[in-house]
Amino acid sequence: MTTTVRTGPRPLSTVLSGCGWLARWLWVWLAGHRRLVAAWLAVSVLTSWTRAEPLWAWIGVGAVLVLVLAAWAWWFPAGYERIVAGPSRRRRWRRFVRRNWAGLADACGWTRMVRDQSTKEPRRRTEPLVPRLRSVRASGSTVTLVVRARPGQTLDQLEAGVPGLAATMDALSFRCSAHRGSTSTLLVELVMHDALRDPRDGTIPDAPTTDQPGRLVRLGRRDVGGTWTLTVAGRHTLVAGCSGAGKGSVLWGLVAGLAPLVPSDTVRLWGIDLKHGVELRMGRALFATVADTGPDAIAVLTALLDVAETRGRAMAGQVRAHTPTPGDPLHVLVVDELADLVAYSDRETRMEATRLLARLLTKGRALGVVVAAFVQDPRKDVVTMRNLFTQRVALRLLSDQETAMVLGDGAARTAPAHRISPTAPGTAWVVDDEGASDRVRADYWPDPVIRDLAARYPCRVHVDPTPTVPADEDGSDRSSAQHGPRLHAVPAAPPERAPRPRRPRSPRAPRTRATATATTGSAETSAER
Repeated sequence: MTTTVRTGPRPLSTVLSGCGWLARWLWVWLAGHRRLVAAWLAVSVLTSWTRAEPLWAWIGVGAVLVLVLAAWAWWFPAGYERIVAGPSRRRRWRRFVRRNWAGLADACGWTRMVRDQSTKEPRRRTEPLVPRLRSVRASGSTVTLVVRARPGQTLDQLEAGVPGLAATMDALSFRCSAHRGSTSTLLVELVMHDALRDPRDGTIPDAPTTDQPGRLVRLGRRDVGGTWTLTVAGRHTLVAGCSGAGKGSVLWGLVAGLAPLVPSDTVRLWGIDLKHGVELRMGRALFATVADTGPDAIAVLTALLDVAETRGRAMAGQVRAHTPTPGDPLHVLVVDELADLVAYSDRETRMEATRLLARLLTKGRALGVVVAAFVQDPRKDVVTMRNLFTQRVALRLLSDQETAMVLGDGAARTAPAHRISPTAPGTAWVVDDEGASDRVRADYWPDPVIRDLAARYPCRVHVDPTPTVPADEDGSDRSSAQHGPRLHAVPAAPPERAPRPRRPRSPRAPRTRATATATTGSAETSAER
């Protein structure tokens, strides 16, 4: 059977399909700018009637302008959004809030009906008492409202109506907090446009983001605009998300932000990846060591705990917080799939790892030893030390109960991580120290970029997680400061010895002598009596 391949111009059906698609796009664009089109038609009719000029000429000029604007929006959408569409949309949001504030407040349950005291009639009329809208601003894709509570109303009552306000205005997400610490004024931010819809690839940093090592690490974008940064130094970080939620984007974004400080040994990265090292060994050169077995993981945790103990004794009475310097680094432990270590390993490894990690989370933060752990299942029976992590990131989760487990009580309403779309990996919710939630998205790190990152910023200090370093004659350790803390080998269980063969028992001796002795003794006793 032969197959004939047609070459030449495209068939007429394809051309007609393309023209139909372009016509539909133009119709949608005109529907979005219907006010502009209606205003131009009104001006054309009025001008043609007053000046006795042909109407078709003005309509033709308007059609040419519409086509120019449509071509601008098609070929240069960023410039069109910044100059034309963005300002028009933000002006429309502000106008809608100001004109419909009384109705919006009533729909949110913020209104209270009071009697009019100005009239002396027996049957006084009632009028609504609404909170005061102090200001409304629009910037980027966010509408910010400052609302003053009415008499007798609390901030908690205002916050309870914010979800209704967001739903009425068709907002994607919202956040609210006390305005400048006030007890009667609420700051409400409504995100009207999804600025995190399109993914972005990560870029290799040229230099540290801040002068303080590990203070702020750039991971991606915020939906309100700006850069999403995460504090690493002095914080233990727990990142939770189901399979396919984008934990790798957060992991490599954190590692990439610290990478420029790795060659100078200002930051030293340690890794535990019990999935045969599939994730972390992609950038193995960045890490001082990567443990991919249970005994090696125990050795890494033991060594880091030794680092914390040694620093604690040196810092006692001197300083209360460690400052990273070259040669005295910030130690960052990256644990991929924490549940494999503390929940699904064998019993001895699980118990020892849980004990060591809990001690490290308790005392390592101020001593310059921090942990960044990634887990799929955040339940308490899986991650028993969940509350020891000082900051948490919730990627896509499976239920509102898991969202509350990661971000705290009430987070399912203000930071619904269980509603993140599966088509947007790397999108997450975070809650800052003041309790305000923020929707963010981490940049994606392809494998070639990770390899280039590791080749550009290799670690100068490498540690073998299993060697046994001999001691001097006086029993002191011979490891030098240049090689960092030594990882002790985990002692292996002694081999079981084969049972020794039992010798055959010899036959018992006859009991005649014993019987005779007993008989003689009895006779002597009877004679005495």
